[in-house]
Amino acid sequence: MAGLFSRFKKKAFRMEMLVWWTLLGVLVGIALGAGLYNSHPSALTVELLGYPGELFIRALQALVLPLIMLALMSGVFSLRHTTSGVGRITKWSLLYYLLSMMLAVVLGIVMVSVIKPGRDKPFDDSGFTKCATRNGTSPTDTPKAAAGTVDSLLEIGRDLLPTNIVAAAAKPNYLGVMTFAIVFAFATNTFGERAEPLVHLIELCNTILIKIIFVVVMFTPVGVASLIAGTILKACNAVHLLKSLGFYMATVLGGFFIHSTLVLPLTVFLLSRQNPLKVFKSFLPALCMGLGTSSSAATMPVTMQCGGEHGCDQSIVQFVIPLGTNINRDGAALYEAVSAIFICQAHGIHLPVSSLFVIAITATLAAVGSASIPSSALVTMITVLQAVNLPQFIGDVSVLFAVDWLLGMFRTSVNIWGDACACVVVDTWNKRFSRKQRPLEFPDQVAILSSSFSLSLSLMSCL
Repeated sequence: MAGLFSRFKKKAFRMEMLVWWTLLGVLVGIALGAGLYNSHPSALTVELLGYPGELFIRALQALVLPLIMLALMSGVFSLRHTTSGVGRITKWSLLYYLLSMMLAVVLGIVMVSVIKPGRDKPFDDSGFTKCATRNGTSPTDTPKAAAGTVDSLLEIGRDLLPTNIVAAAAKPNYLGVMTFAIVFAFATNTFGERAEPLVHLIELCNTILIKIIFVVVMFTPVGVASLIAGTILKACNAVHLLKSLGFYMATVLGGFFIHSTLVLPLTVFLLSRQNPLKVFKSFLPALCMGLGTSSSAATMPVTMQCGGEHGCDQSIVQFVIPLGTNINRDGAALYEAVSAIFICQAHGIHLPVSSLFVIAITATLAAVGSASIPSSALVTMITVLQAVNLPQFIGDVSVLFAVDWLLGMFRTSVNIWGDACACVVVDTWNKRFSRKQRPLEFPDQVAILSSSFSLSLSLMSCL
C-alpha cells in the first residue's frame, strides 16, 4: 500500500498535472459557492472561505516586483556575449518580437473595446460590491476620476523617470522600475568581465525567485477553489458574472485566433515571402504539445526540432527559439491587456486613451518578464493593474483563475507560434544577408510594420 501511494504521489504531484488539479479546484470552488449561495452565509463564513485565496494573491503580489526586475535584467544580460554576426541576428529577432507582441496587444485592446465583455458590470457598485456590503464585507473603492488626456500622457513620462527608484518600487510604479531595470542591465553589459560577478548574482537570484514561484503556483488549486467560492458568494447576480466570463473567454480566444491565423501569417508572408500554411504544418507538433503542457519552456526542444525540419539554419534555431521562449510571448501580452481592461469594464470604469497606452506598454514588458510556467501570465497581470493605478482591483484577478486553465493552453500555443514565425523570418533575413543580397533595413521594416498595423486595424474595425 505504501509503495502504491508513493507511485501515485510521484505521478500526481508533478508540474505537468497542475492544469488538471487547477481544474479540480475550479469545480470545487464553483460547487462550494453555488451550494452555499442561497443560504446567505454570514460575513465571517465568506471571509474564512476566501482567506486561503487572499493569502495566495498576497504571495503572488509579493513576488511580482522582484520577478519583473530580475527577469528583465537577466534577459538583457543574455545579450552581453553577442558577436557582430550574433548581434545582427539578435537585432532582427528583437525587432520581430517587438513587432509581433505590439500587434498582439493592439489587437487585444481593439477587441475588448469593441466586444466589451464586462458591459454588464458584474463588479460595479450596483452588483458585486452591493452584495459584498450585504454580506458584511467592504465594497471596492471607486477610483478617482481620470485626469485629462494631456495630463495623463505627461504623467506617463514622469512614471518612466521617477525621482526616487525606491519610492517608485514602494508606490508601486512599475513603469519606473522597469525602466530602471532595463537601463541598469544595459549599462552593466558595457563593463564586460568586471561586471560578471554581479551578472551571475542577479541571474542566480532570478533562478531562485522562479523556484519560489514554482512553489507558490503549486498551491494554485487551493487558492482557486477559495477565491472562486468567495467570489460567487459575494456576487449579487451570478448569472451576470458567468455571462461576462463567457464573453471574456470569447474575446481572448477570438484574439488568439485572429492573431494566429491572420496577423502572424501576414508578417511571415510579408517579411519572408514564405507560405504561412507550410510553416504552420512544420511546427504543428510543437503547437499541439504546447496546448497540452501549457509551458513553452517544456515544448522548446520540440519547437527547435520542428524549426530544423522546416529547413531553418540550425544556428538560427538554437539562438532564436530559446531567446523567444524567454522573452517573446504574443499570447500572454494579448491576454494581459484584455484581462486588465475587462476587469475595469466589469467595474464600470472607462479608461482614457493614455491608460490604454500604459496598458499596451506594460502588458508587453510584463509578458517579457513572465516565467515559462502555467498561469504565469496571471501573476504578471498584477503589474498591469498597478501601472494604471488600480491596485484595489487586484483581487478580481481571482475570478479569471476559473477559466485560466483553458485560456492558458491556447495562450501557450500562440506564444510558440510566435517563436516559430520569428525563427522563419530571421532565418530568411540571414540567408538573404549571407547571399550578399540587400537585407531588410530599418526603413523597410518600418514600412512593413505600418502596413501590417494598418491592415490589422482595418480588419478589426470591420468586426
